[in-house]
Amino acid sequence: MRLETIHPNELGPAEAARWRAHQRAGTLSPYLTPEWAQIVGAARPDARVCIIEGGEGYFGAQRLSRFSAMGIGAPIADYQGVVGAEGLAVAPAALCRALNVGRIDLSHTPSGQTLFKAAGSEGSWLAETHGGRELYEAALRTRRAEFVRQTDKKARKLERERGHVDFQAQSGERADFETLLSWKNEQLKRSGQPEIWATPWVRETLDRCFEARGASFSGALFTLSADAGLAAAAFCLRSSTVLHFWLVAHDGAFDAYSPGVQLARRIIGWAGDNGVSEVDFGPGDYQYKRQLSTSQRSLEWGVVSSGSVSGALRQGQHALRRQIERLPHKRLAALPGKAMRKLDLVRALAA
Repeated sequence: MRLETIHPNELGPAEAARWRAHQRAGTLSPYLTPEWAQIVGAARPDARVCIIEGGEGYFGAQRLSRFSAMGIGAPIADYQGVVGAEGLAVAPAALCRALNVGRIDLSHTPSGQTLFKAAGSEGSWLAETHGGRELYEAALRTRRAEFVRQTDKKARKLERERGHVDFQAQSGERADFETLLSWKNEQLKRSGQPEIWATPWVRETLDRCFEARGASFSGALFTLSADAGLAAAAFCLRSSTVLHFWLVAHDGAFDAYSPGVQLARRIIGWAGDNGVSEVDFGPGDYQYKRQLSTSQRSLEWGVVSSGSVSGALRQGQHALRRQIERLPHKRLAALPGKAMRKLDLVRALAA
């Protein structure tokens, strides 16, 4: 198997075009585009792209050390994996050799790839909008009648008590973007979590995404405001036909109106009116995602191993995690997964 490894900024126009052509036949997530690889690469010198069989496939990674790599953009990327021709089989050991690492840790790979034997899976929540706003809303009212009634009631209450409500799509207001990031970092600080969005390379990636306005990749800021000010904001990534939620938060003064949910519903309606076929909320079992979604896409996590000691160690960790997760005590069963995710977060952010 022929594999060439380059930094994303070395991708030429022809290679990027071929990458996009492969993607159109598969998953159109913005996280699997060449533009995403180049944006992350501008912030991370350790970013790499493996060109498989002269352009039959592409794989983005970031090389943390000689022992391990992660999917490009980890831990802030909701999709990772190979983008390539249908039926392309990639030898795990060859991919590790091309990156000069013992293993590659992947956390959100669309099911069906042959990179690894999945250690586990979860679903990415999708709102299908290819039929347009009216079709989506009709289906939502049928499936979630009480949710729609409550959301509509809160929307009327918001306008009645806080003044005119304004929805802005694809806003260029930098001040609102900064407010959203401030809200997210405050949330993390209150819960004792690392301030992911303030990490220098992550912040640089966010800024470049905010400025991106390409046809196949762009950042998209959506806001919901009342006369009292900004109530909620969401920053999404967009490919040609997919809108992916990335950051969403609201002002706590508007809690009673569920402004984040209202904003998400308006964004889905906008997507249905503007040629977006799918709104992807990403993984995570949040109630608003379940309420607004129409389906899920299976994503797998596991390790791509070359037979190295580091690969065997990671596989052993996965095996132990699976055993403990079978225990009837839910809090105890969740501990290994939480510990592994936190360690991976620290590893990726420290680069």
